[in-house]
Amino acid sequence: MLTPDQFAEAPVYTLLAEAAKGRVGIDQRWYAAILSRGQDAVADINRFGTENHDDDPIDLDEDLLLLLHKLRSPAAVPYFIEYLRRHPDGVSDILIEALLPVRKAALEPLIQLYDELSEDDAGEVAFALASFRIRDERVLRILLDRLEYDTGDGALCLGLYGDPAAKAALEKMLAEVDDEHLKSDISDAIEQLGRGEDEDVLVHDLEIEEMVPKKAFPEFEVLDEPDLLELLGSGDPEYRFAAAAGFINQDKTAKTVGKLLETAQKDPDVTVRAKCWEALGTEVSENEEIFAALLKKLEDESAPSQERVGALAGLGQMSNEPPIREYAEQFYEDPATRAAAMSAMWNSLDKSFAKYFPKHLDDSDIDVRKQAISGVGYLGIHDAAERLRTFFSDENLRANAIFAYALAIRGEISPARVRALFRRIEQAVGALSEAETELVEVALDERLMLNGHKPVFRPQDDEEGEAEDVGESPALVTAAKVGRNDPCPCGSGKKYKKCHGG
Repeated sequence: MLTPDQFAEAPVYTLLAEAAKGRVGIDQRWYAAILSRGQDAVADINRFGTENHDDDPIDLDEDLLLLLHKLRSPAAVPYFIEYLRRHPDGVSDILIEALLPVRKAALEPLIQLYDELSEDDAGEVAFALASFRIRDERVLRILLDRLEYDTGDGALCLGLYGDPAAKAALEKMLAEVDDEHLKSDISDAIEQLGRGEDEDVLVHDLEIEEMVPKKAFPEFEVLDEPDLLELLGSGDPEYRFAAAAGFINQDKTAKTVGKLLETAQKDPDVTVRAKCWEALGTEVSENEEIFAALLKKLEDESAPSQERVGALAGLGQMSNEPPIREYAEQFYEDPATRAAAMSAMWNSLDKSFAKYFPKHLDDSDIDVRKQAISGVGYLGIHDAAERLRTFFSDENLRANAIFAYALAIRGEISPARVRALFRRIEQAVGALSEAETELVEVALDERLMLNGHKPVFRPQDDEEGEAEDVGESPALVTAAKVGRNDPCPCGSGKKYKKCHGG
């Protein structure tokens, strides 16, 4: 598996293939390694982009477009055509920006593609041709056809195209339509006619630095156990850390458990050791050796506090039991470890910890504030639930707050009344996105299960068995479809799929 220090030597096709499988992070280092090959990179990008990669977990289309936008090579036209064939219902701004520098080479293939597609699917191709502003009788014919088929879309394209030869057709259509919006669109198009062929055709230079993170890790949630184990043995401590995080809340083989324990005990980097201790937490209820190792690390006052709170996180669901409880309260008193301690507290679902959370809803430390929000939710602190509404307008905390609010708002928790509770939440939050709707449904299903009922919004299939007795574990949500890379709304700091979406 490639690490960033190997990017410069790897073939471009390998870099693309590894990214599509989630095995390398797509960041500025990855882009720089490909762009450093100059025009030699185009052949591999074309080859990869025109192949069928539907089975790959990561879609690279937008990344390929951005790469080709920077390379500005007419040799990239085959990929642009294939992209439009695959995505007839939407042309991204990046595609137009990538096409404009090579528009003369793309003209003929785009005209051919338009003729191949149905009128329903060809609208975006017509828009791309209009944006070229290359005078050609075939393009004018296409755009006049669009005017007849879809007046608004055709007028937009003809205005963008700017050919005075379209004036008669536009004026005829203006006289025939009654809709005021269409009349306005057609009038606007007529006013735009008469520009020179290249007038106002601006090629913007999209800045990778503004669109791509400086550093990104592999997409651990799509990697299998052997890949994660390989990364756990990487020479890069950041990769080892992220690989350990990838094992959190996941079923693990004995081999993986052994490797995590070895890394937790021996890795030279304290952040890696801490994350390995946390990842071992799923084993404590059934593996006495792991429980003893975690407890020993937690009690080791000579160990770095960061490593000890990693062990506390691993023991989180048992943090209501002595002596773990005493350590949770001890680490809570230290501002540097408070957020980790609060996470362990609410993971226990022990309501005796409730006193720690409401007072931190306004904490200056955002990590502490996130844990306070989650604690209010998971511990069902009804008296503090309404305070969560202040976070609905904060894009960094909104999902976390909505999830917690649905867990904590007062209301009868029964299959008969849960939909009415959903409507109350929706009224309080305002317009919910699809993902937010699912979060609320997941939270309410979780409340139902915690109260001994079966889930209502996403009931388990009979083939998967009856709803299990969820006991004391908060990690029971399995049905939400929050974005793969979105933070879990529970406040753990993990990606959703690796936390409550696992």
